[in-house]
Amino acid sequence: MGAFVVYCQDNDSYAFRERSLLTEYERIHQELIPDMSGEARSGVRRCGACGELIAKWDEPLSRLVLKKRKYDISITYDGVTAVSERFTIIYERNNLCGLVFRPLPDDSAFYAISPSRAVEFDPERRKTRFIKRCQQCGHFESVVGATPVYLKAGVRIGDREFVRTDLEFGSHDEKHPLLLCGESAGQALSTADLKGLDLIPVDEIAAEPVAK
Repeated sequence: MGAFVVYCQDNDSYAFRERSLLTEYERIHQELIPDMSGEARSGVRRCGACGELIAKWDEPLSRLVLKKRKYDISITYDGVTAVSERFTIIYERNNLCGLVFRPLPDDSAFYAISPSRAVEFDPERRKTRFIKRCQQCGHFESVVGATPVYLKAGVRIGDREFVRTDLEFGSHDEKHPLLLCGESAGQALSTADLKGLDLIPVDEIAAEPVAK
């Protein structure tokens, strides 16, 4: 096996909405169906027709303070992946590459991460469904069908590299790309025993990764 999908625990936080009051029953189901009924944070750019985030990955992430703080890698309910200082040390010590680290303006203990390079996902082979496209912004309400992972023929992932899929999966604010890494990168993270991390081998990848 030559690549991994990087999954992580939720940190019970929102980057783009205020927290809504939930019943105990609703809180139990947060991980399956994140609640997005909280009021949108002011200043966050949204489509006037459908309400979708139109510049999600360029937003400054102000006011984001992680509620669950025990994880070295975790994700908000609206798809922002955050890592601890310990993660950054492991990343640098093992000469890993591909990630952009953004300090959280209001939470200096964590960084938001995103891969600088996108790889093409193959929605036809995976039979991914694109639901309810907005005529104004072009975004879909939902994109369903991310796993098993099918990448386009010819895709390569560096042995120590992190990449993201060019498609974002999920519904509404939670939509985000899959985070993938090469074999040595996955082994380095696994050996470090990072809290919150879950690595899943990619079984359906169009081509094996090659070392950079």
